[in-house]
Amino acid sequence: MAESIANTIFFPLSGDPIGFNHFGAAEWLLRTVPDVERVTFLLSNGHHPDPTKTDSRAGQGHRRRVCELAAAAVAHPEDSLLARRAKAAGTALTLSPERISISTAEFEFDRPVRSAEMITLLKEGGRDGAERLHWFAGSDLIARMCDPEIFSDEDLYILSRSCRYHVLERDGIPVHPALDQLRLRRSTVLSLEVHPLNGLPQWLWPFMSLSSTLIRAAAEAGDPITGMLPQPAAGYILGEGLYRQAPAVERRVDPQGVVLGGVSALQREVTRLEGALAWESETLAAELTALGAAGAPHTLGLVETTTGGEMTAALARRGGASRFFRQSRFAYDERAKTGLLGGALPGDSAVSEAVVREMAEAMRREAGTDYALAESGMAGPPDGSRRSMKYGLCWFACAGPRGTMAESMHLNPFLTRRQHQLAFACNGLGMVRRYLSGQDF
Repeated sequence: MAESIANTIFFPLSGDPIGFNHFGAAEWLLRTVPDVERVTFLLSNGHHPDPTKTDSRAGQGHRRRVCELAAAAVAHPEDSLLARRAKAAGTALTLSPERISISTAEFEFDRPVRSAEMITLLKEGGRDGAERLHWFAGSDLIARMCDPEIFSDEDLYILSRSCRYHVLERDGIPVHPALDQLRLRRSTVLSLEVHPLNGLPQWLWPFMSLSSTLIRAAAEAGDPITGMLPQPAAGYILGEGLYRQAPAVERRVDPQGVVLGGVSALQREVTRLEGALAWESETLAAELTALGAAGAPHTLGLVETTTGGEMTAALARRGGASRFFRQSRFAYDERAKTGLLGGALPGDSAVSEAVVREMAEAMRREAGTDYALAESGMAGPPDGSRRSMKYGLCWFACAGPRGTMAESMHLNPFLTRRQHQLAFACNGLGMVRRYLSGQDF
C-alpha cells in the first residue's frame, strides 16, 4: 500500500469484470473531489460478503489480468471507447494508468472479506491511520447497510468512523431516503458526500448505464464487448471464453426429477420477452381478425429494421394470419430504406421520427393496407466502432385511417442485441394495438 492514503479514493470491485462504468465513475470523482489524486480499485477475491450476491465464476488470475489490461489501456483512444468519447468532446481523461492502482489484498483470504475488515487493514498499512479513507459507494450500498444480515453493528461502527463516502445515486435508489432509513433503523450517521450526476459531461452519460452484469450477459450472448471495456481486456475475455457459461438462476427438471440443466438470468429474461412477444402477436392477430369479420379496416403491413423480422415471424406463425397480414419488408441498411421511400432519407439519421413516419406511409401505399407499422433503431451493445451512441433507441410510426403517429423507446444501450430486438418488437406490435384502440401517443 502507498505510504499516504489521504489522496486516494478506494473503489471496491465486488462484481467482475471491470468496465467503463467503473472507470467513468472514477473519472467523475477525480474531477469533482479536489483532495483525490489517485484511484485504487480493490479487487474482490471472488467470495461475496453479501449473502444476497453470488460468488464470482472467473478465477482470481483471470479477473486480475482483465483489470490490469483494462487499466493500462483505458486512457488510449485507439483501445478505449471512453477515451475516444472524451477526445471527440474536445477533452482528455483525467484518469490515466499512472493514477490507477489495483489492490489484490483480498486474494490472501479464501473467504468473504467484509468492508470493515478491509478498511481496518488499509488504515493499519498506511501512515494516515487517523484520517478517514475516501471510499466510493453506490446508493444501493447505503440501502444495504440497513440490513443487519449484510452489515453488523460492529461493521457500521467501523465504517462510520473510518470512511468518508463518495456516493453516486443508482437508478431508482435515491441516497437521502436510504440515509434516513440507516439513521432510524441502525442509529448510524455516515460522513458522506453525494456527487450528483446532473453535471456529468454528455460524453460520459451513457457509461453510467453499464454494469458488470451487462458485460457478462453480452459475453454469454456472444455480443461485442469492446464498447464496454478497453479492447485488450475485451480480447482477453473473449480469448479465454470467460463468462460464456453463466451461473444458473433456476434448474430445469424432467417429470422423473432428473436435472436437465440450468437457466441463466439472461436466458430467463429472453424467455420472458419471447413470451411477451407471443402474447402481443396473439392479441393483435385476434383484434385484427375481429375487425375484418366486422367489415372494418384491418389489414396490416410492416417495415422492420432493428427487430430483424421478429414482428413478421410472430404474426406469420399465427393461424389465419392471411386474413389481415399483407406484406412486410426487412429494410436493414440505408439503401433498403431509400428504396422503399424512393429517395433520400429525411434528416441526417435513419433512427428518427421523420424516417419512420415516411416508411410507415410508404408501406401503407405499397401494400395497399389499412395500417402499416415501421420501426428504425439501433440494437446494442455498442462495439466501440461507431461515433453514434443511439444504441437502445428505436423509433416507431403507425400509419392508418387516423393519420400517422410516432413514438420512441429508449432502453439501456448495453442490453444484449436479442433483448433489444425482442423488446422493440413487443413495443411495435403493442403500438398497433394502441392505434386500433384510438389511444393518442
